[in-house]
Amino acid sequence: RLDGRWYYLDGVETPVQAGPKVGRNDPCPCGSGKKYKKCCGG
Repeated sequence: RLDGRWYYLDGVETPVQAGPKVGRNDPCPCGSGKKYKKCCGG
């Protein structure tokens, strides 16, 4: 990790995967069954 960004060992920047936007009251996409704001979005 360098300057807040993750790199592979060869120095190439890791691409960021942009998924669909998740509302804070929507179910968490991780599959826990909790609301996003109480799980991965908290």
